[in-house]
Amino acid sequence: MNNRKCTLTVLLSIFLLNAYSQQDSLRVSLNDADKLFMQKNLLFAAGRLNVDAQKALEIQTKLYPNPQFDIGINVYDNDNKKPFYAGSNGEKTFDFQQLVLLGGKRKNQIRLSAENSKQSQLELLNLLRNLKTELHRNLFSLHFDLRTLDKFNVQLVQLDTIINAYEVQAKKGNIPYKEVVRLKSVYIKLNNDKTDLLQQIQQEQKDLQVILHTTQFISPQVENIPDKRYEQLPTLDSLQSLASLSREDLKLSSVNETIADLNFKYQKSVAIPDATVGAAYDQLGGAFRHQFLLTLGVPLPLWNRNQGNIKFAQTQRKLSAVNTQIQQTVVQSEVTEAWSNMNRSIQEYQKINQVYNAEFGDVYAGMQANFLKRNISIVEFVDFFQSYNETVAEVYRIRKQLMLSAENINFTVASPVY
Repeated sequence: MNNRKCTLTVLLSIFLLNAYSQQDSLRVSLNDADKLFMQKNLLFAAGRLNVDAQKALEIQTKLYPNPQFDIGINVYDNDNKKPFYAGSNGEKTFDFQQLVLLGGKRKNQIRLSAENSKQSQLELLNLLRNLKTELHRNLFSLHFDLRTLDKFNVQLVQLDTIINAYEVQAKKGNIPYKEVVRLKSVYIKLNNDKTDLLQQIQQEQKDLQVILHTTQFISPQVENIPDKRYEQLPTLDSLQSLASLSREDLKLSSVNETIADLNFKYQKSVAIPDATVGAAYDQLGGAFRHQFLLTLGVPLPLWNRNQGNIKFAQTQRKLSAVNTQIQQTVVQSEVTEAWSNMNRSIQEYQKINQVYNAEFGDVYAGMQANFLKRNISIVEFVDFFQSYNETVAEVYRIRKQLMLSAENINFTVASPVY
């Protein structure tokens, strides 16, 4: 390993990351991210357009069928020897017809359209819940991963400095070269951990940029977390009740059940024939001159009585009821799982807070100084260094897991508990 090259690589990565984040970064808090999401997310914008489209269809179903007006003129009048003659001795007819919907078709269509609008609104809210949860999870993950990366970078620079000093002493014959090799192995392991973390950060950046529709580097501003409120866990029963009232997918299942029931009623009403009412005038071609007629037309339901659609709608109504029961079970299971994960995360967080404190940093600095003074062996230093790195990474992992577990509680109950 070229130690000078490794040092320059680490320093360059730190410089580039800081320069990029300062010059072309989007520094956002949780509230800022939510506002930006509402403004720029394309999936949410498409969902709002779908709601508008359903409202337009709701307007359409309230409109009555248009009447039909027909005019008939004789092409050639043999008596008068004139083409298209429609005078007092010619022939012309006028027909006016209006379709009258029977059996409650229009009422059922209006109610169906209103429920479809409600369905699209709930689908939009459910999409919003999923996307905002993904946004928050990525923000929290990126925040803690960047903090961990900062720790790795500092430790790599410090370790590289020690390696350079030991190489000088090894060349002078003051220490065995195997100690330099041992330190380099520790360096390689830590650098590999950093590389894995960078890949994870890159993925989180990509996901956030897609959600917020930006190409800028996202810099989360979510300091002072987690705080004391994240150590409070509501009862499982209260969360189950809240989810039953707030979950959009549960409401959506109920609306789908209503839609299936209304469609069944509508299909039964379709089996009832509609009537066509009209008036007709015939100047010369009827039984007598200037003949006025009242017309009434009704199709005869001899073969097609909408039997297939009625049977299909009846089956869909039963299926939607089953789906509602399934969704209720799914929600209860998700809330229970989220509550258990949050409970475990709180316990881990409280335990790590009792162990990890400012003394860790002081002990690390002391161990490093004593190692350079040759007061402790390389075995002791390497063991401590690896344990310290693992502890630091574990602390940030547990803090991140607590935030993600809290966000999952918010997601499963569809309400801001934390």
